[in-house]
Order: sequence, then structure tokens, then C-alpha cells
Amino acid sequence: MAAHAGRSFSARRRIMKREDAKELADRALVDLQQDLQAGRSTLLQRFLDCMSRFHNYSWNNCMLIAFQMPEASLVAGFRRWLELGRHVRKGEKGIGILAPLAYRKKEETENPDNESEHVVRGFKVVHVFDVSQTEGEDLPQLAGIHGEPGQSLAGLEGLVRRSGITLKDEVLPLGTKGLSRKGEIAIAEGLPAAERFAVLAHELAHEWMHDEEHRLHMPKTVRETEAEAVAYVVCRAFGFDCSTRSSDYIQLYRGDATTLAESLERIQKTATRIIQSLDETPSVEEGQRHVA
Repeated sequence: MAAHAGRSFSARRRIMKREDAKELADRALVDLQQDLQAGRSTLLQRFLDCMSRFHNYSWNNCMLIAFQMPEASLVAGFRRWLELGRHVRKGEKGIGILAPLAYRKKEETENPDNESEHVVRGFKVVHVFDVSQTEGEDLPQLAGIHGEPGQSLAGLEGLVRRSGITLKDEVLPLGTKGLSRKGEIAIAEGLPAAERFAVLAHELAHEWMHDEEHRLHMPKTVRETEAEAVAYVVCRAFGFDCSTRSSDYIQLYRGDATTLAESLERIQKTATRIIQSLDETPSVEEGQRHVA
């Protein structure tokens, strides 16, 4: 395991090529798989932490960032840092991530005003740098999304209702803090604001991720772990301490890297959807979020 991690981290010492990035991403997934198989979830929790900071990146790029520079907090490309009044220090090595190669495809019609469509034909490696690798003007905001529990909670409750989901406060069975009932979410009465936020994020994840087919064919332990991982990422993104609610992420392991990757993709997409829906205030990060 340690040998795998050592090889992974050594990749940041050189300029990365596309093949290097793919190899690193594949190796990172294998490392995660082996970690979970051995009964550990340290690497996956580190990856989820990275996902909470870089929720606008694909889960693949989150994994690349996490395995090259797990301590990264705010990344942008070389030119974007210059626009923000900072410059990358000489000798710093970039973090390699994958960016799509797109071209415009125009519909073959007689209408010359027809809009063209962007089609992805592959990927290339681009390099981003963490704020710790730069110098220059102070940034007004270095972290991700923040907010008081009350404000964030009100926003999340509004998101649930706008999604057409009924939200109820109920007296639930002992030990049950929330329930998802396909179009209705019940939250236990009397929960503190931060805990209510985490439970609501968990139940909303169920509503968005797990339709009837998932509920029939996916083990309950996997569904619960996916929803808890989404809640963890969302809470971390908003600066809430949710360590006491950390799930046993080992349950995401179902025997092979493919099913693990499918879970990670669902977690990333759902957490990003929630965070972006609540993120109404522009920040210094806004301009660099789509650098990947």
C-alpha cells in the first residue's frame, strides 16, 4: 500500500503527460480499492475532503489533486493567478489534471444562424497551482463556501421544497434522525441546526441518487454510505464539523474498482449539485472553478 502511495506522489515531481495522468488516476483508484478491501478508509476520506474543496471539478480530477497535493486548498491556472494579482513561485511544480478537448460541431441545415454544438473529442493535461505555491496580493477569501448554520439550513430547506419534495418534522422512531420516502423527507424534531443540516443533506442525497431501481438492486449499506458521503462533502464545504457523523466508508467497496468508481461519481455529482444550488454568493474562486 505504502509503495503505491509513494509512486503516486512522485508523479507531481515532473511535468505530467496525458498518459501519466491516466496512469495516476487508475493507480489512485486501485489504491482506494485496496485500502477499503484491507478495512481502512483513510484514503477515501482524504479524497472526500478534497472533493468538498474542489466540488466543481470532476471526481477524476479531485482524485488527481488529492493524490498529488492532498493539502491543496485553492487551485487555479498560471494565468488565472496573475489575474488575481499573484504569481507562481519559481520552481513550483504544477498539479496535473485533465481538461476536455472540444470542437464546435455545426448542424448541417440550411439555416446559417444555427448554433454550433461543443463536442468533446478527448482530453489533455493542464497544470494548476495551489495558493500555497504563489505569492502576491492577499486574497479576500481563501476558503470555499462558508455560512452560519441557520442561513445554510434555510437555503437547504428551500432547495428541498423547490425540488418538489415535501419536508416534514416528525417524531421518528428512537435512533432515527431522518427518512426519505420518495418525494417526502421526514426529519426528527428538535435536532440542533448543524445536525439537521447534515441529516437533511443525507436524505436529499437519497431522493436524488436512489430511485426505485437503486432501492431494489443496490444493497442498503451502499445506499446509506453513498448518502452519508454526500452529506460529509457538503458539510465540509460549508465548514461544518461532521466528523462525529462519519460513515463507515468501507461499505462503498463492493468487490471491484468499477463499482467503486460508479459510487464515487454519484457522490461527486450529487454533492456538487447541492453545493452549487446553495452557492449564490460569488467569491474569488468563481473565476477559477472551471479551469479544469
